Amino acid sequence: MKNTILSCLVLLVHFISCKSNTASKEIISEFSPILCSPDPIPKYDGTNAQILDDNGNPIQDTLVNLVEKKREVFKPCRSMIYRAIWKDKSGNEITNSRIKIMASGTRWEFATESQDEIVYQLEFSEYDKIQTEKHQLNKALESRRWMDKGYEGIIENVEEIWMHPMRANQYSFTEVAPFPEVKLPLSVGKKWSGNLTIYDGWGDWSNTSGYMQYEVIKQQDLELVYGNLKDCWLIVSKATFPFGESELNFWFHPELGFVKKEYLNYGGQTLSIELEEVYEN
Repeated sequence: MKNTILSCLVLLVHFISCKSNTASKEIISEFSPILCSPDPIPKYDGTNAQILDDNGNPIQDTLVNLVEKKREVFKPCRSMIYRAIWKDKSGNEITNSRIKIMASGTRWEFATESQDEIVYQLEFSEYDKIQTEKHQLNKALESRRWMDKGYEGIIENVEEIWMHPMRANQYSFTEVAPFPEVKLPLSVGKKWSGNLTIYDGWGDWSNTSGYMQYEVIKQQDLELVYGNLKDCWLIVSKATFPFGESELNFWFHPELGFVKKEYLNYGGQTLSIELEEVYEN
């Protein structure tokens, strides 16, 4: 009788444990509609500069380094949903969730002369939080508040297309990897480079600088969950910081932008982000 009761208790504990683990993976942040009211497209992207009088006092703000503006890849009000799978260096899945982005068609408040705004929505669960705490490379970021929505800057003009990655939640290490970027026009063998300085607020990465290198490898068709996309450009890139190197291989489509991204961070972890759905609003 005692053995029967003990066995029942063990089964009950196992059942509760399994139920708890299943519940912990339930999404607690889901996508919601994003209001979109685009502004008229500016004629140029540029850089703000001040004109000074003979005494060195500012008398006028002006826009210099003018480049013709475009909004075709980051088409205002178009929603794009991606699957993001993060794995450890042994190939074991850490998190598996979705990311939604939409260009609002307005200027980003922190760089109104050169960058538009993009809205990110991030799915996550309590399980994702626990997993991120276990695998976070930068332990000083563990206390950060998880975000279900964020706003970043993007650039799209006749010379370049560039975006801030989603640097919140489990995706924080994209801050120290190459940012998605293409220099136009693209051609096989084309190379470019750049620098990134990280300021306060980034824990172990604060007050460091990195060097980014990019190279166009080839143009190819790409089979995604979203469908078959023709004439995608494969670009490989690398970021070198004092604490290590991270890589980003990405595929750029002339109409849909950065449709697939494959990260390898300096801790040996991978992050795959692939386009699954597109909704024209």
